[in-house]
Amino acid sequence: MNTIASFLILIAIVLSLLTCIALIGWWRGIDSVLFPGLGLIVAMPALIVLLLVLNIGFVVGAAVVKPRTESVSETKLEQKFEYPNDIFYGCGNGVLDLSIAIDPKNWGQNPNDHHLKICITYDDLDSIHDVFAPGIIKSENYERGVNYEKVVEENRNILQKFVLKYPMLGRIEDMYEDYVFTPDEVGKLREECLQLKTAKPNSTADLALRKLIYACDEALKENSYLMFSGD
Repeated sequence: MNTIASFLILIAIVLSLLTCIALIGWWRGIDSVLFPGLGLIVAMPALIVLLLVLNIGFVVGAAVVKPRTESVSETKLEQKFEYPNDIFYGCGNGVLDLSIAIDPKNWGQNPNDHHLKICITYDDLDSIHDVFAPGIIKSENYERGVNYEKVVEENRNILQKFVLKYPMLGRIEDMYEDYVFTPDEVGKLREECLQLKTAKPNSTADLALRKLIYACDEALKENSYLMFSGD
């Protein structure tokens, strides 16, 4: 529920209380011990009717006003998504902090330059690779006596195939490197993320893809560069 609807409901509650007090005061009369003098203020039926009308109006207004939802620009796939708050969690050390800039060499000089408060983590990248580049063996899963060089080479071959198919997304591979995407590249990155999300909806990579799609949408709104900064 948005702020406006909450405010209207609060006003409606206050008006309801005032209406109840007005009715009680009118009923008890001018000489009431519990409500001394209140009858002089609220005895007029017109005031009570006015409070009731206002109360009904605010209740109806609160019901009509709906929270604003984030809309996204359409792509070739013509898909739209809403972004729950879970995409804004996970920031800290060892992540990629996302921001947009009109001129990445002079970040902050334009009033539209700002951080998106979204971060890409190792878990995000791993989830994408696990789903769409299966077969990669992580270092913590190495078996005893394994040929490390062979495993690394096989992992590299798998990633190269992934990069060939998704060149924009494949550029993001390390938490300690900075990446900059031009406005044209942002559109291509978004398209790749949508293709993956459509291919396997609700996969373990869904959160990471939604983060990237949201970031691309924000950059496209301002025709800005999308920046990934190692933190």
